Amino acid sequence: MAAVALALPARVCAETVGVFYDPAVEQIKIAAGDVKAALEKNKFTVEMLPVASLKASYPNKKVVIALASDATVTAALVAQGGSKVAGLGEQAYGLRTTETPQKSFWALGGDANGAMYGGFQIAENLKFNQFAGSYHNEESPAILKRGIKLNLPLDLNSATYFSASRVSDSAKQAIPHVWDMGFWAAWFDEMARNRYNVVSVWNNHPFTSMIKMADYPDVAIQNVTGYDGYSKVMSMDEKIDHWRKVMAYAHSRGFDFYLINWNIWTDGATGKYGITDDKEKATTNPATITYMRKCMTTLLETYPDLDGFGITQGEHMSGNKADEAAFLGNTYGKGMAEYAKRHPERKLRFIHRWHMADFPEIKKSFAGLMQLPNVTFDMSYKYSKAHMYATPVPGWMTDNEQNALRENGLKSWQTVRNDSLYFVHWGDPDFARAYLKGLPGQGDWFRGFLMGSDGFAPTKVFYSKNSATQGLLEVHRQWYLFMLWGRLAYNPATPDAVFKNHMALRFPEVSPEKLFAAWSKASRGLPKATDLVHGKMQLDFQWWPEGCQSQNGFVTAAMFAAADPGKGSTLCSIADSAANKCAGGKSSYALADEIEADALAALAIVAKMNSAPNTELGVTINSIKSMSYLSIYYACKIRGATHLKASDKEKARDALGTAYCWWMKYSNLMDSMFTGMKMQRTEDLPNWHVHDKSVLKEYTDLGGVGTPSCEENNSK
Repeated sequence: MAAVALALPARVCAETVGVFYDPAVEQIKIAAGDVKAALEKNKFTVEMLPVASLKASYPNKKVVIALASDATVTAALVAQGGSKVAGLGEQAYGLRTTETPQKSFWALGGDANGAMYGGFQIAENLKFNQFAGSYHNEESPAILKRGIKLNLPLDLNSATYFSASRVSDSAKQAIPHVWDMGFWAAWFDEMARNRYNVVSVWNNHPFTSMIKMADYPDVAIQNVTGYDGYSKVMSMDEKIDHWRKVMAYAHSRGFDFYLINWNIWTDGATGKYGITDDKEKATTNPATITYMRKCMTTLLETYPDLDGFGITQGEHMSGNKADEAAFLGNTYGKGMAEYAKRHPERKLRFIHRWHMADFPEIKKSFAGLMQLPNVTFDMSYKYSKAHMYATPVPGWMTDNEQNALRENGLKSWQTVRNDSLYFVHWGDPDFARAYLKGLPGQGDWFRGFLMGSDGFAPTKVFYSKNSATQGLLEVHRQWYLFMLWGRLAYNPATPDAVFKNHMALRFPEVSPEKLFAAWSKASRGLPKATDLVHGKMQLDFQWWPEGCQSQNGFVTAAMFAAADPGKGSTLCSIADSAANKCAGGKSSYALADEIEADALAALAIVAKMNSAPNTELGVTINSIKSMSYLSIYYACKIRGATHLKASDKEKARDALGTAYCWWMKYSNLMDSMFTGMKMQRTEDLPNWHVHDKSVLKEYTDLGGVGTPSCEENNSK
């Protein structure tokens, strides 16, 4: 188990510690580097030594990172009083502590990834406790495949879904980073530390930016063209070299690398050689079918470190499920099958999203690919629709769909979509544990998860008004969010004390216990508000809670009143709450009280914390405040919507008047922190005050006069 004591003060002496590792194994090498950094941070002098030189006569404290199968290391461990580490599986590790001749820490992995995670754990323990702890335990992953979904454009002419007609600011900003190896190296390093091990890059038609084909010499997109004047001179050979390095680096950090697309788009090839992406014609167009099959084969030939490919059916297709399935089978399916038969030594994975697809047709069209021994055919399901921050254990996946997987011996990924929270820094480990524990099919047909957005491309921060966060990688800005999901997916029993320890090291000027409590409480309200309306506002274009908007604009209390909770929710709808027909479910009145109580508690805690706004702690405190303000706004809006449904106009007016006060606190704070943004799936947010008048109108339409008095709320 990870260390739980709070961090100790740094040492003042320069005691020497040896770090023994195998520099030829990249996973072990990065973990050894983290151990070295942790030791030096605590004023130790570090010797980096090859594990082959490990001897009992080494006089100093030491850290050893190796494979459990290394007999020499195991013999040395036992000779110094340690117990063997045996029976470790994939990604697992064992920690040992010995006291002879001096105190030493050992991390032994069941494989290279396990050794890396064990080394990361030792580095963390050293940060928290230096050499004060003692560790004799094993850890193995609860969820084997812990993945991230990155929806990325590769070029102005190689869009990601919807970008061709509507380009978000985040997509525009992402293109330079996609072609920057420095971005990818920093991303993989950080996410490996958080225990993720799968990355999926989603793009409409990645082929024209990633391969060249002799039969189609002019479809490859030369150079990189972005937005707002961005361009980069880059030949196709240089692009191929770039992506080979990215995929190789992914493997060096323990990641599988997948590409996943939507269909049918042919960006860069449309109109050439008879190729079309016309959704009424493309599925039966011989030129398009041949081209796409060759794209698949060439992609696999070009990238030996690509672990597989995934497809989405129906986004831009005819609507005829049989034709669509046949097209996908004849292109991607046959293309991978042709390659796999020629290269039986290479293991590949094919992921077919269940979205808009008919399973019997999938079986028919991909029968040949499913039978190949070196190809794993998986399905993928949009588990929480577009909002993972909603119902903790959603029920959208039917028994029939789960039974189809069992009956056909298939496994499925759960695509875990976050199109709720882009700006605020969420952090509630209890919600994350409940969500991860509730993922269905574990021990049965469940393969793993892919977590990420469709409506936001998270590369580097470009919208912050604070230099403390502007330009950071999103995975660094939202370090706590990504740490929670990755670490708890690997080990759900990771104690809260680990996260508090990280807060203590990062923010020594405040109490980690209090910061943890405030962060957790502030993060509870927004998922609960979405849970209440998720039955109708399922998708990204229907609901974005940070802006209280959809593709049609501001989401009103009346829209809330007309919505239902998501499938699997234990909440009572607003309509049933208004009619007093909850029959044991939690009413919207009780939910509103619960949301408000948590948010007020969070505000009370951070009210006693002081930090300049242009610091990481200041930004964190303001994010906690903004989540709290918005949560109380939704608590008031839920009350107002329930009173509206109950035909109590006066109470609805009062609740929406109070809601306005909290909305203004929210919009003022967000406007001080962030610029507005052109959105991918909802109405644009030019600035954080764009809906102020709409919020006020909900009050005045019910007879409210002028602007509500917010003096009482301003004191909170």
